[in-house]
Amino acid sequence: MNSLTKRFSSFVKAISDQPYYRIFALPNESNGKVVSTEDQCIRDILHNPPNKRWAGFGVTGLLERDEHQWEEGIEGSNVTGGKITLLRDGYFEVLCPINIQFQRGWCSPQFAIPNSVKWLYPYVVIEFPVSFMRLVKDIYDKSGIDSGVTIEQYYHNITEYALPEGPPTYPTFGAFIDERGVYEGASPIHSVQQVPNDFIPDHVAYDLVADVYSKFGLGAKAIPAFDENKRFILV
Repeated sequence: MNSLTKRFSSFVKAISDQPYYRIFALPNESNGKVVSTEDQCIRDILHNPPNKRWAGFGVTGLLERDEHQWEEGIEGSNVTGGKITLLRDGYFEVLCPINIQFQRGWCSPQFAIPNSVKWLYPYVVIEFPVSFMRLVKDIYDKSGIDSGVTIEQYYHNITEYALPEGPPTYPTFGAFIDERGVYEGASPIHSVQQVPNDFIPDHVAYDLVADVYSKFGLGAKAIPAFDENKRFILV
């Protein structure tokens, strides 16, 4: 059993039946010491991700006061919820319980949403991979990683969760059954991307998002916050 398989098995066992989000990146070629996690420049990127959106979602920074550094890498809390891990071999992972970020915003009277329905907030579904891929690009470029990269994204235990079409700014957002998709599968949603070292973060993120939307039975027209060039446009 390789390290990725062991990590996956441990994670699934730890979360049990809790709804959870997981995304990770790993260079396809690594000698085990490709990222200097003790380097202050790398830590500064983790603490204050470049291009972070004010009041944004997703990977918003490693909380400095509770970070833990050891021989293999660095880990700690994501500022807006979840856990960040960066290892010296280039493995970079973010975990987040679904009920922390992905369901925020539903208390607003703007949304005509039944209390019995379990929802995923579209902007979080979109901005998690966007913020993650931008951070991967910054860290890997700073570390001089020139191999291809494997990206994997998971949604665990979200059977019967709904994902609305369009942006939350719509007046009737989420109110109509025919304007939202529901995930009927029993298995996790698993998306994989193999990308070159010069990948464009927003493009990779869009493809990950599009795969998730497709699993909810939704097409590209249902995806907000990207332009026609697959560029994330929220500011």
